[in-house]
Amino acid sequence: MPQIDPTERSIILVTLDSCRYDVAVNAHTPNLDRLGPLHRAESPGTYTLPAHAALFNGFLPRPVLGALTLGGRSVDSIWRSAAARPTKRRTAVPFDGPTLMAHYREKGHRVIGAGGVTFFDSSDPANQLPGLFPEFLYFGRPSRSPISKENRITDREEQLTLAHTEKIANQCLEAERFFLFLNCPSTHIPYTTPWSPLTDRNGELLRRLYQRHDTKVSASSTATLTGEDTQMLLTMQKQALEWADSRLSDLFSRVAARHPLVVVCADHGEEFGEGGRFGHGHPHPTVSTVPLWCGLLDEG
Repeated sequence: MPQIDPTERSIILVTLDSCRYDVAVNAHTPNLDRLGPLHRAESPGTYTLPAHAALFNGFLPRPVLGALTLGGRSVDSIWRSAAARPTKRRTAVPFDGPTLMAHYREKGHRVIGAGGVTFFDSSDPANQLPGLFPEFLYFGRPSRSPISKENRITDREEQLTLAHTEKIANQCLEAERFFLFLNCPSTHIPYTTPWSPLTDRNGELLRRLYQRHDTKVSASSTATLTGEDTQMLLTMQKQALEWADSRLSDLFSRVAARHPLVVVCADHGEEFGEGGRFGHGHPHPTVSTVPLWCGLLDEG
């Protein structure tokens, strides 16, 4: 039975930004499914900053039902900080450091982060998250760039983290062991990827959706989204997830010889009016319920 040893295992930790659990259930994700079953989990945060602050301290979204299985071993949690209250729950990797990154760096891993949503723009001194990493790659738009329809509703590829898997994998493989964190914005509004390109139709829907996100209140009738409209947007997120899955295949193939422990989850979900609001940053089951996969790459 393989043992989960933080001094021996490389780590890949991936967040699929804003990805809904029900979208993941309906998506074709053969590469994520290599890790193990899809878990329905509950995130401790409703938007990027608090969700990742918890995650970097070892508090992953918690499966609603059942334990996790890693290499034939059943555990209740993968990581647990010594700062957390004592528990009898089964933990794969307890750690003492202030963050997962500090823990693995102390153990000799090369610690690398990469991201695409603006909370991870390391050039912005107000952003705390990328500073937790000794090395961080940011591919998104500058966090303080002027916001307009043109730069919010656009086709994306090079600014998507998983478009750069070769570069990221090569940096990881320079070290004997690595801890890699990837924040993936493909499933975040505007959901555009090479598999879900911008069109006149979905561009208009995205403009209406951004109106709802921006106001957080009932919009005018011109911004109303019908059930058909919402389904089209959810389909875009599904296609964005499937694109991410295809790119993770490339990453996994490049690092498979290291047999890393891989954890993939959403940081939070997204509401499309089910409770009267749109977006995230507020409590609602569609926001707090997220997908989670984990496993030892190519070890079952």
